[in-house]
Amino acid sequence: MRLRRHTSRCGRNLPLVSCAVAADIADRVVGSVLGLALGDALGAPYEFSRRDDIPDPLVPFERPWMGLPPGTTTDDTAMALNLVRSLAQNGSVVAADLMARHLQWLNSDPQDVGALTRRVLRRVEAGEDPEKAAEAVWEERGPEVSAGNGSVMYCAPLGAAYANRPITLLGVAPWLSALTHYDERCRTAVVAVTLTVAALIRGDDPEAAIRKTVEVVVDRPGGEELEFLVDAVGWPRAVDGPDQGFCLYTAAIGLQAVARSLDFEEELVRVVGLGGDTDTNAAVAGALLGAAVGASELPPGWLERLQAAGRIRADAESLVPLAEMT
Repeated sequence: MRLRRHTSRCGRNLPLVSCAVAADIADRVVGSVLGLALGDALGAPYEFSRRDDIPDPLVPFERPWMGLPPGTTTDDTAMALNLVRSLAQNGSVVAADLMARHLQWLNSDPQDVGALTRRVLRRVEAGEDPEKAAEAVWEERGPEVSAGNGSVMYCAPLGAAYANRPITLLGVAPWLSALTHYDERCRTAVVAVTLTVAALIRGDDPEAAIRKTVEVVVDRPGGEELEFLVDAVGWPRAVDGPDQGFCLYTAAIGLQAVARSLDFEEELVRVVGLGGDTDTNAAVAGALLGAAVGASELPPGWLERLQAAGRIRADAESLVPLAEMT
């Protein structure tokens, strides 16, 4: 793997060492959750756009999304907050509680729900076990169209919760994915994202964290492809074509963003500019970058435009005690 990190700036152009010292675990946990929401809201108006159709320069939080104000988040943030709240209440992933929250959200008639996620949740609502429902949908659809990024998009809070217990993630992260996305490549992508979030929240060096993550997942299904994509995604491997929602694309884009730069604004604008599944790609990149720089280094102007920012911050703060556990 050939990482291409070319700068050590964070959101306010401070040196990397300064960012690491300034951001404690609590700040990085909140930064990760807020970063996910900011990336989601930034990319939402351009979802499924071709790269050449995205404005350059892109003006953040200028366009509405589905008739809602600029700064509105999508299903990525909704499902991530369901996970945050479930973790904070139960202290671990409790499938029944998490799926109940997802179902309550689904039945609130949200603007956007992934097709595979909707199918699985409806089967769960009918009484099926989540893992069996996810496996059944995977078998019906086939592996060619079942490795979407629907579990990757919201998994980052799991990495935050287990920041000081990363070994546990090797079991719980793929299990979380399998509750909705049974494909083994989805599980690998979720392991990669959560392990990296955990390392960044602990304050590990970003480039070292990514290298370690790739070493851990390389022998898992899709691991070698992920290793390749960390360098190749965006260019030469475009992400705005028919397979734009591929789970490994989204995980790789997030890892690549942190490897390239800790400039939160610059990297998220670049990620959205790649086109494709812009909200999800930017949500994962934002969660990783936010974990690296902390909430105190997120762009204030962006936070002011983020809808429900105060509620999202409060939810994120509820996750801090789990992140501090050893």
